[in-house]
Amino acid sequence: MVKAVLTDIEGTTTPISFVKDVLFPYSYEKMEEFILKNKENPQILSILEEVKKIEGKDLSLEEVIDTLKRWIEEDRKITPLKEIQGLIWEEGYKSGKLKGFVYPDAYQKLKEWFEKGIKLYVYSSGSVKAQKLLFSNTNFGDLNYLFSGYFDTNIGNKKEKDSYVKIANHIGLEPREVLFLSDNPEEIVAAASAGMNVVRLVRPSDAEHIKDFPYSQVESFNEIKI
Repeated sequence: MVKAVLTDIEGTTTPISFVKDVLFPYSYEKMEEFILKNKENPQILSILEEVKKIEGKDLSLEEVIDTLKRWIEEDRKITPLKEIQGLIWEEGYKSGKLKGFVYPDAYQKLKEWFEKGIKLYVYSSGSVKAQKLLFSNTNFGDLNYLFSGYFDTNIGNKKEKDSYVKIANHIGLEPREVLFLSDNPEEIVAAASAGMNVVRLVRPSDAEHIKDFPYSQVESFNEIKI
């Protein structure tokens, strides 16, 4: 019996285009200005040091900024990048320049499951801060009340089995009691190998059906039965 739903964001609850065409360009454009304005902030300094560590060499401030912008272009799933993007997006949401978007079918189904007592969780490569910001500023208002917890790459890589085992342990359920939703086939395979129930979202604008894929594929949350 499914007692919890763990959902991805990009391509699942939210169009990939929102992330690729709105959020990423915004953080790219604001990166230099944000870092220069906050370069004495201990949290920012820690992030900048982590960038140097990952690159394996001492970098000037300008080189760190260039590295972060390059990582955005490469769509790297790297924790310090996701953390600083979350901080930049926070400013954008607060100023009203950014507003999140959730597919209507995702909102309706998540709300229905929530009202039935099914626990809802988010697992995204974007930072927990970025996840909460997106869901607090959507076309349906603040949706954070729906979720019991959030996970990002600090728990592990989304394409690795162990990450899903850790999440199940963290929320106090057996993997077989959790349903994981994502558009990414590698994530679906990883979650299934951990023992979770899985459904792949194949939204027409975001993904394509994979022939002979061994797990369920649907175009809408309305097709998901629990």
